[in-house]
Amino acid sequence: MLPFLFTGSRSLAELPTLGDPTLDSISAREEEQLGLAYYRSLRASLPVIEDIQLNYYLESLAQKLVTQSDEAGREFTFFIIQSPVINAFALPAGYIGVHSGLFLDADNEAQLASVLAHEISHVTQRHIARMIDESGNSIAINIATLVAAILVGTQDSEMGQAVLTGGLAAAQQSSINFTRANEYEADRIGIGLLIEAGINPDGMVEFFEHLLDKSSGLQIEYIRTHPLDINRVTEAKNRIKDEHSTLPKNSEDFLFAKARLAVLTNNNNGLRKLIELNEHLEGVIAEYLRGIALIKLDHPQKAIAILEPLSQQHKHPWIKLALADAHYANNDRKKTLELLEQLNSLYPGYLPVTLAYAKALNTYRQPDKSIELLLRQLQSDQYAEIYRLLAQAYHLNGQTSAALEATGNQYAMQGYYELAMQQYGIALNHEDLSKTSKTRLETKKKELMEIVKQRNY
Repeated sequence: MLPFLFTGSRSLAELPTLGDPTLDSISAREEEQLGLAYYRSLRASLPVIEDIQLNYYLESLAQKLVTQSDEAGREFTFFIIQSPVINAFALPAGYIGVHSGLFLDADNEAQLASVLAHEISHVTQRHIARMIDESGNSIAINIATLVAAILVGTQDSEMGQAVLTGGLAAAQQSSINFTRANEYEADRIGIGLLIEAGINPDGMVEFFEHLLDKSSGLQIEYIRTHPLDINRVTEAKNRIKDEHSTLPKNSEDFLFAKARLAVLTNNNNGLRKLIELNEHLEGVIAEYLRGIALIKLDHPQKAIAILEPLSQQHKHPWIKLALADAHYANNDRKKTLELLEQLNSLYPGYLPVTLAYAKALNTYRQPDKSIELLLRQLQSDQYAEIYRLLAQAYHLNGQTSAALEATGNQYAMQGYYELAMQQYGIALNHEDLSKTSKTRLETKKKELMEIVKQRNY
């Protein structure tokens, strides 16, 4: 049974758990292989937003929920797809995608978190794995159809629905009912995660009601892929006690992230309209939005005029990061490094600052400092982008074998094991390689060879 997530709510804990993760299904290895394959397919076909600040925010929020789940040690991958469609989805093995349209449509952090909690629950309860197990090989084809619908639906909701409907026309009614039952369970578990993470669960009900209101006369992709009606909203509402409604709904980080996402997903015409809309609005978020929009429009001096005084009035690190970006765009090396060094002292180990500083150090040919900074970050964080910048710094410093190893580590983290082994192999051919480095590289290569062997078995 699922651990008791609802303090003082015995009736909720006694509800049946349809997606009990302890039940036998496809193996974890098979699920991981399937999830990685579909994740690679999506990344190769869709505009995935690579912005470290946004991704770090999303992952930090999601990890608050994951740590409250019954699979707190499981590895999840969260990513944002640039698409105006309002949707989110979970793939096998914990790959969870959020469309920028859904992120921007959320009014507060609790609403966004409710979607993440719902998708996390699909994964922890192994709903997809159970569907594969119950339906046989045909469900893999159905998941492939779902991926195709996601790809097409990012730009054309109606076309995406046509792909989805056509591909799944042969699905049995029992499978459809099972999916609806999973939606209710993901809501129930998700509400528990929100409460335990200290996030107001009313966000789930608010977002459901918002989507139902908005769907009148419109095609909302989230409702198509996540069956939603008034009964589901009512049931979610009944699970929330009065004391839970006092939990916080919003955060300053969410407001900064939403403003940043709005800028990154707009073209120049859209940015000018955004600036006009925010021109007479007061407050730190409106000014931050105008500042980063001006940077993207290649007006760094105008951006500096906004962000400089704002950074003195407000201490959120994203403001000074934006100010450093503006000085970089203005070709002011001294000010850029000065600001990033200052931020690194104020927020040691904060990944967005570390990576921004390392990138600038590499650009300005200071690889020694960059290497020291990134190696220190690796003591607490493991991200592919850290290894990418580390490889760049090693290359600038003339340390070729170390650069190859770092690139191999980057590929390994991204699931490109063959490419990683190739990098390790080239590094092993360097004559000046120390005995310790040679042993380490050989061990890494053997470990990846075993993973590939098991995957192809």
